[in-house]
Amino acid sequence: MNRRNRFIGGETWPPQRALIFFAVVLLAGPGRTFADNGWEGRILSFADDNDATVGNDRHYTQGARITYFSRDDALPLWLQRFSSHVPAIGFDTQAQKLGATVGQEIYTPADLKTADLITNDRPYAGWLYGGAILQRRGPLSPACQAQEQLRLDLGVVGPESLAEAAQKATHHNEPRGWNNQLKTEPAFAFRYERRYRHGVRDEDGQCDADFVPSAKANAGTVDTSAAIGALLRFGYRIPNEFDAPHQATPLDYGTYPFTGAEGRYVVRNIFLDGNTFTSSHRIGKKPFVADMRVGLTVVLKNMELTAAHTFKTREFNGQDHADSYSTAMVTLKF
Repeated sequence: MNRRNRFIGGETWPPQRALIFFAVVLLAGPGRTFADNGWEGRILSFADDNDATVGNDRHYTQGARITYFSRDDALPLWLQRFSSHVPAIGFDTQAQKLGATVGQEIYTPADLKTADLITNDRPYAGWLYGGAILQRRGPLSPACQAQEQLRLDLGVVGPESLAEAAQKATHHNEPRGWNNQLKTEPAFAFRYERRYRHGVRDEDGQCDADFVPSAKANAGTVDTSAAIGALLRFGYRIPNEFDAPHQATPLDYGTYPFTGAEGRYVVRNIFLDGNTFTSSHRIGKKPFVADMRVGLTVVLKNMELTAAHTFKTREFNGQDHADSYSTAMVTLKF
């Protein structure tokens, strides 16, 4: 019997990832209820993307990330000064957070049994990174709230990303073509996102619905693109992560399904365009791509459990099938 911890669809989690997951769950046990469901306090989340649920092991095949946000307005002095010089266009900043994230992404062609370079499919590639985030939120109008994030990711593409070892440790397939992966390269991406929330709540504050349009812009050697999207959430007592402190009522339990879509114009994608500073395998990308996501979140006091599935349009020329993957996420507020 395989001693690794089993994951959905027959995949496995390495021991260190399983330990992180169970530590989050244990920490999130019985705890006090927070106003605004804890969005004004510290936030820790663990997320894992995997295409195992659809029986695939190809293209964007796996990604994992841990993200932490400080309590509101607990920013170091240098970041407060930086934020004061960056205008929050269109809304009144009432709360700010400093965030940090660490993650890894794995990309492969569809055929993992071939050791030779597959010229008509995307390259093998891995991306190991850390990021710093400034999040700001506040009212745009009495009926609409805004949230924006400025984020800088720094990391490495190539063998040092440890993608080959991670895939071999967590997937049943034994990929043979990692010798053809993108070459070692330091990489970065500066990311900006703005979201708006338009919410509807019944008189008792129990049945909620909200509509969250968004706009994104990325620039860097990893990703240069622009996107617009929207999210629709509806259900029982949806937590409002846009509110400034103490505006929302205490929240014990809730649940809501959600669906969303995003369209992107892609100028550069290192995982298709290949290395930035040296020659490498690359394939012609499609400039316009889109994603659609459906999912469900369950709120258990200061913990949220989310399961989602994302459907992607074809990303490169000659791609035979569109891809999809599932996401499992645990969010802890304290």
